[in-house]
Amino acid sequence: MKKIFFNPFLQKLDLYLLKKFSNNFLMFFLIFASIIFLIEFIELLRRTSENSSIESIPDVLYLATLKMSGSIVHIIPFVVFVATMYTCWGLNRNREMVIIQDTGVSTFKILYPFVFFSLLLGTFYIFLFNPFLSYATNAYEKIEQQLFRGKLSETSINKSGVWLRQGSKENKIVIRASSFSSNESLFENVTFYIFTKRNYFVERIDTKKAKLKENYWHMNDVIINRPNKKVVNIDEYTLSTNLSIDKIESSFLDPESISILKLPNFIELLEQSGFSSTKHSIYMYKTYCLPFFFVGLILLAGAFTAKFTKNKKESVLLLLFCAVFGFLIYVVSEYIYSLGIADKLPTILASVSPSIITIVIGIYFIIYFENVN
Repeated sequence: MKKIFFNPFLQKLDLYLLKKFSNNFLMFFLIFASIIFLIEFIELLRRTSENSSIESIPDVLYLATLKMSGSIVHIIPFVVFVATMYTCWGLNRNREMVIIQDTGVSTFKILYPFVFFSLLLGTFYIFLFNPFLSYATNAYEKIEQQLFRGKLSETSINKSGVWLRQGSKENKIVIRASSFSSNESLFENVTFYIFTKRNYFVERIDTKKAKLKENYWHMNDVIINRPNKKVVNIDEYTLSTNLSIDKIESSFLDPESISILKLPNFIELLEQSGFSSTKHSIYMYKTYCLPFFFVGLILLAGAFTAKFTKNKKESVLLLLFCAVFGFLIYVVSEYIYSLGIADKLPTILASVSPSIITIVIGIYFIIYFENVN
C-alpha cells in the first residue's frame, strides 16, 4: 500500500527532494529576475535618454532595481510552477523517480517537501518581503511621476480627508474634502486653495458641498476669502477643472505600493471617504492566499511530471500539456480577479477561488494518474 500520509517532520528523502527543489527554485528565480531587470534597464535607458534629469548609469540601475522589485510578486508563482516541473523531470531523467515510486511512495508524499517550501515561501513573502517590495514600488512610482510625467499624484488620502490637485495655464489648485459620495460625484466640506503658477496665494473657496461635473465644479453657498479683501458670499459658483471621478480613483496609490500590513488601514480610509476599496481589498486577500496558490501550482505541476514514464514522447506531451494547463490557470485566475474588481463577484470569492480551483484540479489529476498507473 502506498504511503500517502504526510509526516510533519522532514525525513531523509524529504530533505533530499527539498534541496533539489529549493536549488531549482533559486536558479529559475535568478534567471527570470535577471531577464526582467535587463528589460527594465533597457527601457529606462531609452526613456531617460530624453530626460536630462537623469544623467548617470547608476541612477538608471537604481530605478531598474526598484521597478524590477514590483514584478517579483508576479514571477514567483511562475517560478514555483516551473521549478516543480523541472525538479520532477530531472528525477525522471535520472531514473530516481522510478526508484522512489517502487518503494511505495505516492505522488503526494513526493511533493510534500515542495509544498512545505512553498508554504514557508508564501509566509515569508507576506510578512517580510512584501513590506520591502511595496516600499520599492512606491519609491519608483514617485520618481517616475516626477521625472517622466513632470508632476506628483493628483490625489492622496489620509485621516484629514481627501486631497486633490489640479492645474491649468493660469493657476494651481489644491482641494481638500472631508468625504465623497460616489453615486452623486459629490464632495463634502470642501476647501479650494488657489495659487498662481509661481505659488503666490490667490484665494480660498469654502463650500459644504461641491459636485464634480464634466470639466467643472458646481457649488452652492460659497465663501471666498482673498488677501486684504472682504469675505465674499455667493449662492452659486462654478470652477473649471481637468479632473474626473475615474481620473481621481485611478490615481490613488496602487495596492502593490502599500505594505500588506498597512493596507487594512488604507482600505478603511478609502471606505470612510466614500471611495471604492474593492481593488485594494482583492489585492490584500489575494496576497494572503499566495501560499495556498503556490501549493495548488505544485500539485498541478507534480500531477503531470512526478510519475515515471519510459516513453519519452509521452513524457514530452505531459510536459507540454502541463505548461498549457498552467497558462490556462493563470488566465482564469486573472479573469476571476478582474470580475471581482468590476464588482461582478464578491470580493472574498474573487480572491480565494483561484487558489481553491488550482488545489482541487491538482489533487484531481494526481489521483487520476495514480489510479491509471
